[in-house]
Amino acid sequence: MRIPTKVSRKLIAASLLVSVVAATGCSDSDDDEANLRVIHMSKDAPPVNIRVGSSQVISNLDYAESSGYIEIDDGSRDIAVEAIIPGGNADVITVGGFNFEEDEFYNILAVNDTATIEPLVVAESATEPSGTEVAIAVVHASTNAGAVDVYLSAPGALINGTLPTFTADFKDAFDAGAIPVGSYQIRVALQGEADPDNNAVYDSGTVDLTGFGGERLLIAAISSVNATELAASPIKLLVATDNAQLELLDTNTLVGARVVHLSPDAGTLAGGPVEVFATSAALPGTVELIDAFAYTDIVPAGGSTYVAVPTGDYVFDVAPDTDTIGDSVYTSPSLTLSTGMEYSVIAAGLVGGGPAFSLLATADDNRAVVTQSSVKVVHAAPAAGLVDVFVTPAGAFSAADVIAGTAGAPLLDDFAFADITGYVPVAPGNYDIRVIAGGVAAIDVPNFALTPGLVATVIARQPDGDGTPADFNLVVLTN
Repeated sequence: MRIPTKVSRKLIAASLLVSVVAATGCSDSDDDEANLRVIHMSKDAPPVNIRVGSSQVISNLDYAESSGYIEIDDGSRDIAVEAIIPGGNADVITVGGFNFEEDEFYNILAVNDTATIEPLVVAESATEPSGTEVAIAVVHASTNAGAVDVYLSAPGALINGTLPTFTADFKDAFDAGAIPVGSYQIRVALQGEADPDNNAVYDSGTVDLTGFGGERLLIAAISSVNATELAASPIKLLVATDNAQLELLDTNTLVGARVVHLSPDAGTLAGGPVEVFATSAALPGTVELIDAFAYTDIVPAGGSTYVAVPTGDYVFDVAPDTDTIGDSVYTSPSLTLSTGMEYSVIAAGLVGGGPAFSLLATADDNRAVVTQSSVKVVHAAPAAGLVDVFVTPAGAFSAADVIAGTAGAPLLDDFAFADITGYVPVAPGNYDIRVIAGGVAAIDVPNFALTPGLVATVIARQPDGDGTPADFNLVVLTN
């Protein structure tokens, strides 16, 4: 059973209950059950849990993720939407006694940014596709774009002078019906653009729908969220099936990479700065990526931006600053850099001892979430050994309190060289950061500001072989 194009009052009511979350669709159902699918489409909102009755039916649903269809017993149920936030989750919506009806299908989108989030109800295509067709519904759910013209064509077809398939403004939805399976190209231009062939704000490239025969797809334009995505297009497409989702980035989307030099003895043994070479099938031969790279240098400078590079598998070589890869003293394993992703690559360890020199590569999730700061920690100070990392409210405890154990448990216990955490959500505010090694506060950073939406990679480093800089400290990379 599918929801008809005209949405029922029940469905509209349901959307008002779950406005903090996302988008849903419809599917076949067993008797005595309703179906619910939720897709998170608010670019700066935290992940959520959803409870129906006493059961948590959807867990940790994040931006651009779909729950897939879940079956809900029909009858009266309490509903709670729980935002996952630092310091303890909070029910942001609670509704008692909502009546889930047998064979009903609930499609809900949460659109707009968190400050102005609102519900939007859409239906999947009402067309029943054959095995050689795909039924498509389209919705404009991005706050990054206003009114646009959407063109669906054969790959490479010229679209100048043709009518758009749709003209859509924010929150508009359309039933495109069924189209034959095969390859297509989707281009989006600002409404009324005279030269969409050359001025599209989004271009999918070739999209092969052959594997979706007989299915209904909900295709939503959602907001790009990191600088690398945004450099290609303000939007991307989210394709939702009955139980999965797929992101389609603009065909011109590259990869973001930044590199930090934190090997304390590399400069001493090399007689000065080093250089970094990159070899990849994505490049025209071996490229000198970084010249005259000194200890604590960040490329690009500042630690808040990335160098754009093509998608592909890369091998990096580190050599003295002689402008030849033949002098390489380290060749990395192959690293895969994926389209639209952003990476921090940290040169760490000792060239002349242990722990051995290596490149620590970590993928950065730079989506800003307004209810938190997101902090990732990297141990890149080989002399420190195992450490404990404490993050406490600014001024609440002295370093002596932390060492004495009166400041509570560490955020990270027995944190080893080359360890990299996942992102830790932290309530925005000012904090003291201490790294305790051998009963001493090797790093003591007071009053460190964590602002709403900040995404930070915090790296512990030590002095180099010449004692420069003179102390252990942190290198902080941000979004």
